[in-house]
Amino acid sequence: MIRTLPFAIALFLGLTACDQAQPVTYTIPKEERAAPTPGRATEAATAGPTASAADSSKMQVLPGMEEAAQAAPELSYTVPEGWEEFPPRSVRKANFRVSDSSGTAELAVTVFPGDVGGTLANINRWRGQIGLEPPDAAGMQAMTRPITISNHNGLLANLQGPEQSILGGLLSFHGSTWFFKLQGATGTVAAQSDAMEAFLASVQIEDAHH
Repeated sequence: MIRTLPFAIALFLGLTACDQAQPVTYTIPKEERAAPTPGRATEAATAGPTASAADSSKMQVLPGMEEAAQAAPELSYTVPEGWEEFPPRSVRKANFRVSDSSGTAELAVTVFPGDVGGTLANINRWRGQIGLEPPDAAGMQAMTRPITISNHNGLLANLQGPEQSILGGLLSFHGSTWFFKLQGATGTVAAQSDAMEAFLASVQIEDAHH
């Protein structure tokens, strides 16, 4: 079943301070949720991350989104042992996949101008992808904590679902929001908790402001 929860973000095709391009406003639907099927893991082993069981949600790529991602700063990082890296594609700045006896998980790194609806909206969108309801205030505080990403204050969300879970880093960075979303089988995501934090600690985004 596909559920949509539109929210508006302002995408600018140029991300530098001197760029005077006119803003374009997009309404991005909530990513599609799809229940994992037995054949997905085999398919993922040969087709790359976009076909993996962890890629159960797909964002509709609207005009200008790829250009905005390509114009965003580059990043460097240390790849944890056992993670398989794939080339960036579409709106993704980086792609990884990891598998174990519990299943498969995929890490997607994306960036968009603005706050993309705000922290609460983004975490609720992620929760919806793994079959969880929006949290109350206490629940929101319990599932997030501060984390440093590229020498800036970020947030780490730990969202545990019955079949799939998400460990997600969110970073507000000079007018844009970066997302580091590890999604996949609950056991796999839990086993990668330390590796995910080490990865986020290693991330460095090019910073023309310093």
